[in-house]
Amino acid sequence: YPIARDKEGHGREILSTLSAANRDADAQAYAALLRHVREVDAATRTVIMIQLENEVGLLGDTRDHCAEANAAFAAPVPADLMDYLQKNKTALLPETRRLWDDAGGKTSGTWEEVFGKGTGADEAFMAWHYARYMNRISELGKKEYALPVYVNAWIVQPKDHQPGDYPSGGPQAHNHDFWRAGAPQIDILAPDIYLPNFAEIAATYSRNGNPL
Repeated sequence: YPIARDKEGHGREILSTLSAANRDADAQAYAALLRHVREVDAATRTVIMIQLENEVGLLGDTRDHCAEANAAFAAPVPADLMDYLQKNKTALLPETRRLWDDAGGKTSGTWEEVFGKGTGADEAFMAWHYARYMNRISELGKKEYALPVYVNAWIVQPKDHQPGDYPSGGPQAHNHDFWRAGAPQIDILAPDIYLPNFAEIAATYSRNGNPL
């Protein structure tokens, strides 16, 4: 079960989302949990919704630099994501449009060609891969028991300067287009709030059809 690595090659205590073995083991365990919940609770429905994992994302660097991640980052942006961006161009969040437009609004290319060189492309890459990873887990769980699923985000703190200070690629409000594109099996993208401006934060998580 390979772990993510930073740009110096040091391992982080975080599973790599680029590993099918990691994803499949997580999905099988989650499906077993949902099977158990269905067996013991379907009649009374004490459990009405489930949070899938907790505050996912990469801490300590802007993106995963394991060999598989480096190869994927240098490859073309997946067609599924590019199709989503083009079909929903007028409804994208301003953060997504700015990132894409500033790099030239290309309809194909590597992550840096489509989203520019820097932390924006790194975070977009991680958001897509976390979304796809979590989508597969949710998909298998819903086959066992179709409970609504939400994910919670470690929100960007006032002292954070870049992704990696907060978990890069998590379902933070500015990453929602990548999560909506990559994780249709997840019903709600939600914040984990420990700051006083609750209403303001909740509003940023209620854009673009996210049913917070």
